[in-house]
Parts: sequence; C-alpha cells; structure tokens
Amino acid sequence: MYGIVLLAVTGFLYLGAVMPIEGKSELGTKILLVASSGFVAVSVLFFSISRAYHKRLLKSEEGAQLLQRNNRKS
Repeated sequence: MYGIVLLAVTGFLYLGAVMPIEGKSELGTKILLVASSGFVAVSVLFFSISRAYHKRLLKSEEGAQLLQRNNRKS
C-alpha cells in the first residue's frame, strides 16, 4: 500500500519538476527531482518487502490457506 502511495506522490513531484513555472529556481527543480527519485527507490523497497512476505506466506500452510480465502473474496 505504501509503495502505491509513494508512486502517486512521485508523479506529482515529477510534474512539478518538469513543468515550466515562472519564478522556480534551479535548486527547487533539483530538489524535486531528487525527492522524486528517492520516493521511487523507497517504493521499490516496499514492493520488494511485500513480495518477500508474500512468498513467506505461500511457504507456510496457514498463510497459503489465508491467501486462498482472500482471493476468493476478491
């Protein structure tokens, strides 16, 4: 969930960096680009952690049953 939110915020930051706005400094643009890149990196981290926990759940019997029940509800 956090990864998806960070990707959405990254989109807005990137738009703020590339849109021509009068009075925007070069430093402000660089800050927005660095923040956008950092959010993408943290988002990738959250997605990889989520995938690792998903694999761990699949390995356990209780976790596999829980995931099957949740997939049926969706």
